[in-house]
Amino acid sequence: YQNFITWFGHLAKGEPFTALAYLSIALVVITVLKNGFRFLAMNFMVLIRNRSIQEIRQNVYQRCLDLPIAFFNNERKGDLMSRMSNDVKEIEFALMVSLEALYFQPLNIILFMVALVMLSAKLTLYILLFLPITALIIGLIGRSLRKRSTRNQELLGKVMTAYDETLGGIRIIKAFNAAGFFSQKYKEQDEAYTRNNIGVQRRYDLASPMSETIGIGVSALLLWLGGSMVFRNELDPEFFLTYFAIFSQLIPPFKAFSNALYAAQKGIASLDRIQELVTAPVTVEDPIVAEVPVFNNNIVLKNVGFGYLDGAKVIDGFDLEIKKGQTIALVGPSGAGKTTLTDLLARFYDVTDGGILLDGVDIRKFKQDDLRRLIGIVNQENILFNETVRNNIALGMPKTPLEAVIDAAKAANAHEFIMEMDHGYDTEIGERGGKLSGGQKQRLAIARALLKDPEILILDEATSALDSNSEKAVQQALEKLMSSKTSIIIAHRLSTVIHADVIIVLDKGKMIEKGTHNELLEQKGMYFNLIQLQQLLSN
Repeated sequence: YQNFITWFGHLAKGEPFTALAYLSIALVVITVLKNGFRFLAMNFMVLIRNRSIQEIRQNVYQRCLDLPIAFFNNERKGDLMSRMSNDVKEIEFALMVSLEALYFQPLNIILFMVALVMLSAKLTLYILLFLPITALIIGLIGRSLRKRSTRNQELLGKVMTAYDETLGGIRIIKAFNAAGFFSQKYKEQDEAYTRNNIGVQRRYDLASPMSETIGIGVSALLLWLGGSMVFRNELDPEFFLTYFAIFSQLIPPFKAFSNALYAAQKGIASLDRIQELVTAPVTVEDPIVAEVPVFNNNIVLKNVGFGYLDGAKVIDGFDLEIKKGQTIALVGPSGAGKTTLTDLLARFYDVTDGGILLDGVDIRKFKQDDLRRLIGIVNQENILFNETVRNNIALGMPKTPLEAVIDAAKAANAHEFIMEMDHGYDTEIGERGGKLSGGQKQRLAIARALLKDPEILILDEATSALDSNSEKAVQQALEKLMSSKTSIIIAHRLSTVIHADVIIVLDKGKMIEKGTHNELLEQKGMYFNLIQLQQLLSN
């Protein structure tokens, strides 16, 4: 390397125009090669960045679908949305800023350092003495930035939760004149996020001036040391000028590398939050070797017990046999455990004690999807999606013929109001079915269950939102469907369960009465009291 510089120096003195031509050609060739390979590298990096982010987004979304319902009971929806959107975006930004720098700038730094060592090992040693100090400064700022960034995303999650709660409850907020309260609450959360975000930005903005200051400081020291060596004739002037010129080219990649490290710290903070979601424990798992569920005889709940994470028992020592084709009604006060029992049957949760047997086989030996193919559910809360009427009824069955969808809608007394819509079965019903009345949403949910034609039907207050005329028509359709199905009815209006084969009365997670409507009336227990109370309220 030194011989090349010496040769070029002699050439420049003897044949200056030839040396200038060589230099010009070399400059053009190097520039073309540099930018050509840079273009190829950038195209490659764009592909890596976008595919990496796509994989993260899809994995996070799929993980949300795989996690049990218990997980979502303990998390704020706004925070989950923030992780799925803002945290993923932060990782994308970190990849855009840092991926190229972290891959290529170290290579540039190494190449320049090798050249500097070849020119003067002594001067290079002085430069290396500053590395521990530089690493310490970058590390301290980076750790602080990562800690603040994690806190930042948590605070942003609270802001997103405020949005979600406000939009979801805007009718109640206005009805109770609570806008002032929610506005003040939001301002406090937003102020906390803004203050923390300012701290994050200040630390991030510190990266560029800090790295440049360090670089200039080392340059000044190098200029003083190298100049002293030249004055003492320990180093030729042309070698020092070449050394200093190469060192000046070392500063930009070093600056870009330190900036990339700071951006990476913000991305790592968001990645940690996503990792918490991805690694969240799955409490309801499919067996490694699964059996295929077959329902020919009965469902047996054997000494079933269940409690949530706080340890409180919701179901305790529950025993029941449900024969195929029977209609079972679950009644009792709010919080008695009626809905929890049906959730256990569908494996939204797994029992903590005892077991639920389907034809003698514990349902935990079945895959969740296989088990739920046997079950149709109409909940008290109607969950509809921002899709067409047809797609909402044929949920999970996209290839269902329109004729079958129409038949289900007719059976649920929904066909007439559907045909009154602008586009009939192709009408978009809005988010959560916002364009429909409560009764209309209820009938679409019933039509969905009718179309699935399940072997086990769970009706949780299925007719609660219907007017008298609609309820009568839907009740007839449900009775026709239940005549060939095993049905579990949860109802507060006891008039809807009087024809059930067996009525179970629950209180505090335990069965306290069991029998037909007439048998329970004769016992004059809780069921009798509930009937009397409803008749009194009705009168």
